[in-house]
Amino acid sequence: MAGLDLSPQLLRAVRGRLLADPGLRPLVGTRVRETVSAREEWPFLRVDPPEVGPYEAQGWRGCTCRLTVHAFLRGARDLRPVQDLLAAVVGALDEADLALTRGELLWLSHERSLVLPEPLGPGSWHGVARFGAVAAETL
Repeated sequence: MAGLDLSPQLLRAVRGRLLADPGLRPLVGTRVRETVSAREEWPFLRVDPPEVGPYEAQGWRGCTCRLTVHAFLRGARDLRPVQDLLAAVVGALDEADLALTRGELLWLSHERSLVLPEPLGPGSWHGVARFGAVAAETL
């Protein structure tokens, strides 16, 4: 039996959580995107489409997902502001109990984070947070 791709539901729930989180709102406002333009106001978050694999267990069918959230920030002399932004992303999503429009989120876990200088110039930073998740529905 093939897995069931519930990644669109998971992506909607993740984006909704990031938009609603009180720790992130003062940092990025409503700038949580799946796609961005060249004129995007900084700081902002971009959520990539998930990498998806099948998931099957006794009585369950769904998908494993690897989610990536990018944080972009300008005007910082050191890493601390982008690290704080990534920490807020992790705080909003790690082990979150998100409601999906179809299926259930069985788990969502932070795997790792990385900070890189953004090539747009000094004081521009790019943070990356990776999460693993399983979404499934009962058979």
